[in-house]
Amino acid sequence: MSEILHIVTCIANPIGWKSRLDLARAAIADWLHEPNVHVTLVECAYGSRGHDLTDLAGPRVTHVPVRATTLVWNKENLLNIGISRLPESAKKIATLDADIQFRRAGWATATLRALDLYPVVQPWDKAYDLGPNDEHIQTHVSFASLFHAGKPVVPDGSKWWKFDGGPYDYAHSGYAWAYVRSALDKIGGLFEVGGMGSGDHHMALAIAGYADKSMPADTNGNYRSAVTRWEARALAHINQKLGFVHGTIEHLFHGSKAKRGYLSRWGMFIDHAFDPHEDLKRNTYGVLEFSGAKPALERQFDQYLRSRSEDSNSLD
Repeated sequence: MSEILHIVTCIANPIGWKSRLDLARAAIADWLHEPNVHVTLVECAYGSRGHDLTDLAGPRVTHVPVRATTLVWNKENLLNIGISRLPESAKKIATLDADIQFRRAGWATATLRALDLYPVVQPWDKAYDLGPNDEHIQTHVSFASLFHAGKPVVPDGSKWWKFDGGPYDYAHSGYAWAYVRSALDKIGGLFEVGGMGSGDHHMALAIAGYADKSMPADTNGNYRSAVTRWEARALAHINQKLGFVHGTIEHLFHGSKAKRGYLSRWGMFIDHAFDPHEDLKRNTYGVLEFSGAKPALERQFDQYLRSRSEDSNSLD
């Protein structure tokens, strides 16, 4: 029997964007073109709502239904739940965003082979951001490929990245990662308390030894400690052995990037001194939720999620 790459992905759709469901279906269908993958999909439904993707369950797709009632950013938490449901035989694991597709066949085998050499890899080196009509609007370069090549992965000046007029490609830490399971065991799973969707960013920089550069200086002390503790485990057990796979992925369109607030959304968590110890709790499904300690933060994050307009068919 050929070696299997166990893909774990997740979807949480509290606002009810149609695009999230459509893209998840398209992404999983694309991944299943690879003969040696199995997909575990964790779907978080809210309140008494039904789960929308149960029909995807089958011989090669495991559907894991969980529930929540608050609007925490919970991607890495849901991925950790999915990882915990994998069989003991699952030794190599990919965590993929449910809105990406791979342009070249054989990527799963290439990822498995890369994991023979590195405990952690990014299974891509280029990513095409697509527009509402599938047009190519931007190209990204993976964090791992730049780190492997000895290129800068953290800024050291005001005009550093090309999009700011600097000379260097931005080291993109998102979309897709893959791990040897034993490495995940040693580092304590994925970093899951990144309340503003910065989990990938924290983990990539922590593996490289730059965790302090992954968050603003005025971040809450307990949050900083959570990130640096994860970094200490990563440095001890991964030892900066970070690899990548040659290949291009496509990031499918679901609303304007201008409305994502990748930098500005930090403001609300800093203003409210977001503290994962105080502000998060875990429900009986294992899903992280807001604890109720800071209702103003919950309202502001709710407003942010609604402002993303992910069903919009415009770049503006």
